[in-house]
Amino acid sequence: MLASATPPLPGSQPPPASPFPLLLLAVLSGPVSGRVPRSVPRTSLPISEADSYLTRFTVPQTYNYSVLLVDPASHTLYVGARDTIFALSLPFSRERPRRDVSSFQQVERLENGRGKCPFEPAQRSAAVMAGGVLYAATVKNYLGTEPIISRAVGRAEDWIRTETLPSWLNAPAFAAAVALSPAEWGDEDGDDEIYFFFTETSRAFDSYERIKVPRVARVCAGDLGGRKTLQHRWTTFLKADLLCPGPEHGRASSVLQDVAILRPEHGSETPIFYGIFSSQWEGAAISAVCAFRPQDIRTVLNGPFRDLKHDCNRGLPVMDNDVPQPRPGECITNNMKLQQFGSSLSLPDRVLTFIRDHPLMDRPVFPTDDHPLLVTTDTAYLRVVAHRVTSLSGKEYDVLYLGTDDGHLHRAVRIGAQLSVLEDLALFPEPQPVESMKLYQNWLLVGSRTEVTQVNTTNCGRLQSCSECILAQDPMCAWSFRLVMCVAHAGEHGGLVQDIESADVSSLCPKEPGERPVVFEVPVATAAHVVLPCSPSSAWASCVWHQPGGVTALTPRRDGLEVVVTPGAMGAYACECQEGGAARVVAAYSLVWGSQRGPPSQAHTVGAGLAGFLLGVLAASLTLLLIGRRQQRRRQRELLARDKVGLDLGAPPSGTTSYSQDPPSPSPEDERLPLALAKRGSGFGGFPPPFLLDPCPSPAHIRLTGAPLATCDETSI
Repeated sequence: MLASATPPLPGSQPPPASPFPLLLLAVLSGPVSGRVPRSVPRTSLPISEADSYLTRFTVPQTYNYSVLLVDPASHTLYVGARDTIFALSLPFSRERPRRDVSSFQQVERLENGRGKCPFEPAQRSAAVMAGGVLYAATVKNYLGTEPIISRAVGRAEDWIRTETLPSWLNAPAFAAAVALSPAEWGDEDGDDEIYFFFTETSRAFDSYERIKVPRVARVCAGDLGGRKTLQHRWTTFLKADLLCPGPEHGRASSVLQDVAILRPEHGSETPIFYGIFSSQWEGAAISAVCAFRPQDIRTVLNGPFRDLKHDCNRGLPVMDNDVPQPRPGECITNNMKLQQFGSSLSLPDRVLTFIRDHPLMDRPVFPTDDHPLLVTTDTAYLRVVAHRVTSLSGKEYDVLYLGTDDGHLHRAVRIGAQLSVLEDLALFPEPQPVESMKLYQNWLLVGSRTEVTQVNTTNCGRLQSCSECILAQDPMCAWSFRLVMCVAHAGEHGGLVQDIESADVSSLCPKEPGERPVVFEVPVATAAHVVLPCSPSSAWASCVWHQPGGVTALTPRRDGLEVVVTPGAMGAYACECQEGGAARVVAAYSLVWGSQRGPPSQAHTVGAGLAGFLLGVLAASLTLLLIGRRQQRRRQRELLARDKVGLDLGAPPSGTTSYSQDPPSPSPEDERLPLALAKRGSGFGGFPPPFLLDPCPSPAHIRLTGAPLATCDETSI
């Protein structure tokens, strides 16, 4: 028998002690008591609590709000849904009434979308505008079998695009596209570069499984294609593997889901890419977040090429002596122009032939610090956006928003070489994947199948105390002693405190009056197993138990403390949790005997056990005696029946039915073999079929008609 119990609500009276002993295991739910990895969200807000911080936009009978585009100049959010496009003023509010604008605008020009966007939403694509030109990564045919990365300007036949070769693109799933200018990494002698992030099937592994590999490709904005070789094709297309090591040394994180670029607003820092990686194997909810620097990608693209001789050969690096000059795949720089290579049209054929046959680099791109910032084995991340926030001390922190496959939003802050997940926010009443996310000022816009959700990223007011505000480790929030509330600091310093990296509450916040929890009285019985839960408000808190000195059988568990009830285990228990130097009692219990008479004495227990043993022996003896006498009586009845019956070989008694059908005339063969005629029938033993008759009046007799023995009993069979 299994039962459960929960503590009473604050202010309620504890239940009275039960008059019956609890001879069962009481399992009570609770969180982990102890230190947990920072990949576990510190706090979690269910939809019932998070709904007050969200603003939703949805239209009946309209679905798939999957494409979001923010126009900061007009403060407008463009939403692409199924057969519908919405334009929403930002930020939209639930208090402000919705007004449908009925206007008609003549479409001045229609463009063919082939090669610019996919034929259906399920096909992954990416695009970016750079210098007023669209760079798109999608599929060109309806079946989705011809992937293409192109510069879609002018007539389609004049586009610069990828070569239709598996060595260039092999069943890719595009994740993101980003344009970078040379000034963003301090290179004045260069061309704008377009980076495409995708996952494709590798041709470099000998395996029955199709191994997927995350990769990044780069093209130059000034690429004009070749004059003879690679006409209207990229001459700067290079790609390299992205390595984000997971629990299985990289193989577990082989699918690139999304990439976000974080551009610093000021300073000399270069942009940084944040990528979400997952496993290609079904049933593995593994996600990893890795950061990559553009200069590391450029270093790999300037390294050795990989030569794939066969489809199942991983390939070998190309020797430097075999690489022609000028180096294949480079953007046209001022230095190359001085060498009479003014554009890609002037490159020699040997250079173009080499880049056509060797688009893949031999070395992978490693993440910053050579390891992931975050690895989780129970959450599947799909989307990511990032922005940089200045803390109260002036130090900048990267804040990431991670959307999951079940409609949750994780907010994480990068502290050093690690991401700490601060909060888990449930976005939707029904679980559904997060399909797109955009940042606008202090608002996060989330698109899903059923709605667009607006989240306030500076919702500091929900943190009610100084300790909660400091422990939240939110770079945008600080505790104000003047206002006695947690506020968005916005660069102010007067009367504000904040600690992002250590969250030292004991040195920043005054000692707060601790609220003692209601003591929950738990009726128990001897030898019962009871699990006492401890539910701290933070999953990062470290909890310890205070128990009576006489208790000897204790087992710490993930859901609390398991106690084996003994007389010495009676008394008070308290769970004290500590975080940031501040400690408080979270739960308190009192173990009492379930019977009003107290625990059974040892003499009574021994006497009851001896009496039970004697009763068991007596019952077993009586059972064996009854079984023996019953078997003896059965044998006597069988012998008596045999003595009364005997053999009766005479005529059948009256009432016996005879076989009335005339037998067939015997043949000479039948006369010579008397039993041959009888064996022609289908009956038992050669006799006619209807020989089994009604049962005899005596159960010891079986009567057969048409057989040599008219009557037989058990002794004659």
